[in-house]
Amino acid sequence: MTGRGRLIEGPDVADVALGGALLACGGGGNPAIGRMITQRLLEEHGPVQLLPLTDLDDSATVVAVGGVGAPSIMTEKVSSGREGIAALRMLERYIGRRADALIAFEAGGVNALVPMMIASQLRLPVVDADGMGRAFPAMQMETFSIYGVSATPLALVGNAGNSVVVNMVDSTVAERLIRQFTIIGGGGTAYSAEHVMDGATAKRVAVAGTIELSRALGASLRQYRGNLPGLVATLPPVLGAAGYGAVQVLFEGKVLDVDRQVKGGYDVGLATIQAFGDTGDRLRMEIQNEYLNAWRGDLLLATVPDLICVLDHDTVQPITQEDLRYGQRVTVLGIEAPPLLTTDRALAVVGPGAFGMEAGFAPMAQRLRESGLTWTDPGRAAPRAVRS
Repeated sequence: MTGRGRLIEGPDVADVALGGALLACGGGGNPAIGRMITQRLLEEHGPVQLLPLTDLDDSATVVAVGGVGAPSIMTEKVSSGREGIAALRMLERYIGRRADALIAFEAGGVNALVPMMIASQLRLPVVDADGMGRAFPAMQMETFSIYGVSATPLALVGNAGNSVVVNMVDSTVAERLIRQFTIIGGGGTAYSAEHVMDGATAKRVAVAGTIELSRALGASLRQYRGNLPGLVATLPPVLGAAGYGAVQVLFEGKVLDVDRQVKGGYDVGLATIQAFGDTGDRLRMEIQNEYLNAWRGDLLLATVPDLICVLDHDTVQPITQEDLRYGQRVTVLGIEAPPLLTTDRALAVVGPGAFGMEAGFAPMAQRLRESGLTWTDPGRAAPRAVRS
């Protein structure tokens, strides 16, 4: 599979990390830390081949890799860049064959970069695709699992060097087990090698083009830093080409409160944003590693699996949920999810009900129309809560 696809080099990593932070919906780990580790490894070991999903050999052995645990703890316990290799080698010994290519199990934050960390050291290609098209908190929420690929056998390596191979029939049960390992054996974080599949299967179950999409989004975020209208104008064609839907500014205001704790291996909480001015208008967002929904009073504007992204209002740069703080001026952006996440089969696993919400799923654009909100120019102001 050599000689195909583009090369990801040091300068590209910053854009992939920044764009991945947008797709991560607040989760996926701290992109700045991931960027520094990945850039260092690429400087030491050379660029990484990014292989288009369509160019993947049908018979290739593809392994998904990434970090597991609460993003806030990943910030405190920085990876050496070797844990992922240890997990991959453990899994290869268990299955009796070597990986031909690596794939991210989620597009966002650090986890968009973990395959590159490993691939740069092992001279493996990275598939331009992932298993979520965004970030989700649980393994069974990967499109790989949703569409029939067994998550196990998988190998886990914690920051303290503890390791385990897991072989379970059900991905949901495996998720509970690995969360316990991350708490007990990993100090809150671990690195996983999982979802072994062949190339033909990867083409069927992966969200294509998300690493290149992250790079393009990162370039736009860099180019339009501090220019929200300019950024918002560039997003629909870039995201639309990758299969995503409508893009809309949902809210602008000041962070009033963030109630967050590490619970069961996840960052869990609630963020409240007060609209600018004296309107008394507020937006509430539930958190489970990622921003799950956006409530404006009794109006549900957007919910998983659609993407809810928080940007610094002045710099227009993504803010991860662990960095969300009282007093920050923010803009909340909504993006409709790609089709692999909105089938009935996927919604049973990644829709609102999977997170204990009573509301059913409806695409963001439909919700906004049904809410009767009137709109000003997207990117210049949030929708006004006025019934049409």
